[in-house]
Amino acid sequence: MDFIKTPRLYVDTPMSAGGTITLDKAQSHYLANVMRRNVGDNLRVFNGRDGEWGGRISSLSKREVTIDLSEQLHEQPEEKRELHLIFAPIKKQRMDFMIEKAVELGATHLHPVVTNHTEVRKLNEERIFAQIVEACEQSERLEIPEMLPIQSLKNFLSGWDKSVPVAACLERGDYPMLGEVEQGVRAVLIGPEGGFDADEVTLIKAYSFIVAVSLGATIMRAETAALYSLSVIQNSF
Repeated sequence: MDFIKTPRLYVDTPMSAGGTITLDKAQSHYLANVMRRNVGDNLRVFNGRDGEWGGRISSLSKREVTIDLSEQLHEQPEEKRELHLIFAPIKKQRMDFMIEKAVELGATHLHPVVTNHTEVRKLNEERIFAQIVEACEQSERLEIPEMLPIQSLKNFLSGWDKSVPVAACLERGDYPMLGEVEQGVRAVLIGPEGGFDADEVTLIKAYSFIVAVSLGATIMRAETAALYSLSVIQNSF
């Protein structure tokens, strides 16, 4: 059965051959009233743990949709290659774009940190998770990236796994280009609008697991720097 062009949904429930899953009220409403799907239509579903499955709508109402699973389309990868984006939150529209594209570029962990120049210091975690899920649905990722709680830059660095190298993107300094040092790097630290202040640069450079890098002569927006960096590191895998 050809499932390639069928809708793809994230459903946080166990999946197995011959199983039946029930969508929650919001997803049922979306499927029935927005996508105008009917009983007998095919779907693709995934939960971030059990791979991707093809199924068929077996019952449908405005409040509840059930799906009978027929076959596993893709197995869940056994080995997870981590790619961490450490970033200072930025204004809503630009951060929406950054989150969506970071998921498409393969980020597995998103770490918001508060710096001295950070303007946005509170996040709607539920809304961001919905954005992450939507980006996974559209990009056909099988795993759901993890959004970590927001914390100060100082606390984040002191608690980081020292065995994981971090590339810190710094401005206006004599640093090697990211593309020259990305070997083994699986995390990138991006500053806020206005960059890191002098004290933060000193703090960052004090850690042996951090390598200071440049992204070039021009000053990029925070979201541009994040996505460029992820692309460079992803290409080194």
